[in-house]
Amino acid sequence: MIVFSRSVYGIRLSLLFFTLFFGYIAKAQQDSVPVIELDTVVIEAARLQVSKDELPASVSVKEFGAVQQNLQQLTANDYLQGIPGLFVLNSNNFAQDTRISIRGFGARSAFGIRGVRLVIDGIPETTPDGQGQVDNLNLGLIERIEVLRGASSSLYGNASGGVINVSTKSDFTRDFVELSSAIGSYNFQTFQAIAGIGNKKSKTVLFANRTTSDGFRANSRFETNQFNLRTKWKTGDKTGLNFQLNYTDSPIAQDAGGITQEDVDMDRTLARDRNVDFDTGESVRQFKTGVALQWRPSKLNVNSFVYYSYRDFANKLPFSFGGAVDLVRNYWGHGSNASFDFFKDKGLLTAQVGYELASQNDRRTRFINDLGSLGDVTLQQNEIFQNLGAFAILQSKIKKWIFRGGIRYDNNILEVEDTFLENGDASDRIVLNTINPSVGLRFKVDKNQSLFANFATSFETPVLSELSANPNDDGGFNRNLNEQTSTTFEGGYTYSKPKFRLETTVFYIETEDDIVPFELEAFPDRTFFRNAGSAERFGVEVATVFWLNNTIRFNASYAWSRFTYNRFEIPLGNFNGNRLPGIPEHLAFLQGLYRSQKGLVIRWNMQYRGDFFANDSNAVTEASAVISNLSVSQKLSFDGWNLSPYFGVNNLFDTQYNDNVRLNAFGGRFFEPAPGINVYGGLRISL
Repeated sequence: MIVFSRSVYGIRLSLLFFTLFFGYIAKAQQDSVPVIELDTVVIEAARLQVSKDELPASVSVKEFGAVQQNLQQLTANDYLQGIPGLFVLNSNNFAQDTRISIRGFGARSAFGIRGVRLVIDGIPETTPDGQGQVDNLNLGLIERIEVLRGASSSLYGNASGGVINVSTKSDFTRDFVELSSAIGSYNFQTFQAIAGIGNKKSKTVLFANRTTSDGFRANSRFETNQFNLRTKWKTGDKTGLNFQLNYTDSPIAQDAGGITQEDVDMDRTLARDRNVDFDTGESVRQFKTGVALQWRPSKLNVNSFVYYSYRDFANKLPFSFGGAVDLVRNYWGHGSNASFDFFKDKGLLTAQVGYELASQNDRRTRFINDLGSLGDVTLQQNEIFQNLGAFAILQSKIKKWIFRGGIRYDNNILEVEDTFLENGDASDRIVLNTINPSVGLRFKVDKNQSLFANFATSFETPVLSELSANPNDDGGFNRNLNEQTSTTFEGGYTYSKPKFRLETTVFYIETEDDIVPFELEAFPDRTFFRNAGSAERFGVEVATVFWLNNTIRFNASYAWSRFTYNRFEIPLGNFNGNRLPGIPEHLAFLQGLYRSQKGLVIRWNMQYRGDFFANDSNAVTEASAVISNLSVSQKLSFDGWNLSPYFGVNNLFDTQYNDNVRLNAFGGRFFEPAPGINVYGGLRISL
């Protein structure tokens, strides 16, 4: 692991590079330039749409488009860096998927995303029980990301400690075809094609991608193939349809596993022996389709959507009994909402009411993992999650004051149907009813400054796979695992002028029954979950963006997170007052972006993440680290078509740190080392 002195060394190198490189560019661009005005940004994730400067909540927006042309497009972390309070781990283990946390919500995840709601093009990507994955997210299509950094259950219900709303490419001025290919370290290869076809009534975007890599560590090879179709129809002057279809086939994603600090010091590329012996990894096939309707009569705005998803998932874990899993998931959902204005000519009051239905069925079968071969069945059950939610939002503007309030009721039914009766019938049923309110107020001090404050609650049920991880090992649900609830208080200040913006937020969150992962000596390599009594989270988040001129932009962010257990005692220890594992107390980001009128794009960024703990006892620490990345691209135009070569260096200063830390792992197997300095390069052709 990197030590503090080396972190300071990395910071100094990064700042020196910033000073010399962007100072040189700034000197070359010192001629007068037009003032850059900040556009009005409408936040779609807030449901009842409102501009960013009128929303009494913490929200971050990132725009991409042409600027993403020099990104490697391998991991979602490239798109989420720099959002204060958002922390990403596990970008390089494609069997476990990217772990995203917002203000600590989601940090517990053993795989995938928990506690954070993911929405793509208006259609929920998070399952009804709160599971989310980005393995089927087409990174090359991303144009915009909105992140609500706070409790949002009054808007989205279960698992809404934060919301990530992704918008993909849909609008273009002329038909186009874009082809690209890239290679990189660890035998990374990718091939991608995007096409846009449209007329006055409709626009269709087609996307296909294939990516393979041997991975930095042994036993970490992966392959993924993706196809995406999105069509927008203007069916009338006041109506429109948005259709999307996505298919992902990932036949292999190996899991190198967590290793001890001694193993890390000996060889950072090592895979855990048992992971190799048991052929650990996963394969996934997923199909998803959805349709959204927008209807805009003069006094009413109506939105409605319906979607269906099928996921066929198989994985092997590094143990024998139940160590091979086959999961077939079907889930669907439908929702509608209507917005209307009172006193529309004065814009004084706007309201929205809506409902959502969702149903999920997981058919889970476990087998003996006989050193990579399937043995006898050890568990077979159907796990069902059904949700009915109804919500209302009210927003009012009176002079300099903006008020916003919301409330949502959710009825959740969780069932397990045990179809493997050799060890008894473990069928079960749980009903959870919740009501979650939110209220916020923003005051515009003047045209450049505003203040806001809000109060909100959220809840998070254990996902079906967590409930089914029963320490009794007899099937059914773990009835000792309860839902997690939280209450959030936050306030903020915004200062905005042409070419400069500053946002600050202070928050306090109380949580009850935090869901935390752990492992048992009796069941090595299996992850179980339990509740901590209560915890409190204090935090400060700062974000700023500064345009030096119309070609150079700097943005920076910082988050201080002091998250501690208030009451948490188990037979093995008392953790009262300990910090929550998996979240650094200090997280800072700095980026410089140069974009010339002649098509040259240079991006340099640096992230500092402070040390954080790997377990609840706070006995094991992951040291602080500085990670820097550099990418360059040049757009060349030739009589109707464009050629864009690009090149990038990840982990520029070869920092040694761990890409993932497995929380509360047994036997000291906490660490998954990150790659050292690595490179990629490619070519994009646009016709």
